[in-house]
Amino acid sequence: MRVLFICTANVCRSPLAEGYLKHLLKKNPISGLDVASAGVMALSGSPAFDCAIEVADLSGFDLSSHRARRLTPSIGAEADLILCMETWQATQVLDNDPNWIGKTRLLGNYHSSRRRLFQIPDPQDFTVPYTLEVFHLIQDSVNELLKQL
Repeated sequence: MRVLFICTANVCRSPLAEGYLKHLLKKNPISGLDVASAGVMALSGSPAFDCAIEVADLSGFDLSSHRARRLTPSIGAEADLILCMETWQATQVLDNDPNWIGKTRLLGNYHSSRRRLFQIPDPQDFTVPYTLEVFHLIQDSVNELLKQL
């Protein structure tokens, strides 16, 4: 199974989700589970934001070598589950291929609050404290997702 995390530029939220899930899988591997990320408006090759790198470091994983990539039809086609941070990103995903509707969801739908259409916003001003707040939403959602995989 291939899980694909999606955000806008693939330099903050989706790399944090990807990195965190990979970090968890190093401790407790799940055979056949592959994790990746992309952005609907990514500038391919851009590094992760400094705030994301620092939050990842504080959380025990490394994003320093992450490079953004833009969602393409082939990247989306390879995924079995596409998890977006916001509803407008899910719309962008489905604009690539409407047939992906059955595998496209919001990551926030897995959050323990169980709120429908729960969106995970960009960190305000992309500072470490705000990025950490957003990461906690991602972390909770990924933890709940992992229970269902």
